[in-house]
Amino acid sequence: MLTRRNALCAGLPFLALGGCKKHAAAADTTLKFIMSDIGFNGELEPILKAELAAQGFTLQWVDINDIVQPNEMVDSGQADANAFQHEAYFDQFVLDHGLKNIVRAFYTIYTPSGLYSKKYKSLTQVPDGALFGIPVDPANNGRALFMLQEHGLLSLRPGIDVIHASVDDIAANPHHFRFVQVDQQMLQQTYQDVDVAFLFSLYAMQVGLDPVKDALAVDSLDVANSPYKGIVAVTRGLENTPKIKALQNAYASDAIKNFYRSKYGGAVIFLDKFNS
Repeated sequence: MLTRRNALCAGLPFLALGGCKKHAAAADTTLKFIMSDIGFNGELEPILKAELAAQGFTLQWVDINDIVQPNEMVDSGQADANAFQHEAYFDQFVLDHGLKNIVRAFYTIYTPSGLYSKKYKSLTQVPDGALFGIPVDPANNGRALFMLQEHGLLSLRPGIDVIHASVDDIAANPHHFRFVQVDQQMLQQTYQDVDVAFLFSLYAMQVGLDPVKDALAVDSLDVANSPYKGIVAVTRGLENTPKIKALQNAYASDAIKNFYRSKYGGAVIFLDKFNS
């Protein structure tokens, strides 16, 4: 539906066109940005707002408490951008939901995920028949399985890659490990009840663990080739606009980097060099 102002702009002769362009340009200095409300994401808001303001842009922050709406809202144009996911999850979500109008704009950070236990200090202590909690979503389901394979504790079907692997691809399980698959937002609760749990770094910290030192195993740190680099996704056509470039500059700022270091310590890797 056309607003009164937009209708006037649509119908005015060339003499008024400059005024309409100024109105459109002013509107384009606002960035509607979605961030999941988990963990310390809310603490990023004032930092990003200040960094964008210094570049002449206004950040409109939108909190979302699930991992479905952010991509759907950006795809439909209800929001300009989101930041809550890694590339593998994004690619799988776009494929599964048939999204056409959302694209990756730039990388943000990488933090390894790992296997953690309240009962055992190393994988060698984990007994036969142990119960593992792993995420059910396809993009993350194989990560724990690959860690176990790297430590020689099970074997997966030859040729399967980590972003497509699932429990159905286990070729040999000599220790008779069992797996409970849960929504990734339930991983923290699952950690309390299983022998070993897969946790994202943020979730590990939220239950009082050091994401690297307390892990029984962690993801490969081959960051350049990892499908688990964090991204900002945007509505198609916005990826090279000034406001998205301003957001990328904000993520590369010392203020944001210092914030992430204060939370993750040495577990965080910044991905500026992959954004060319």
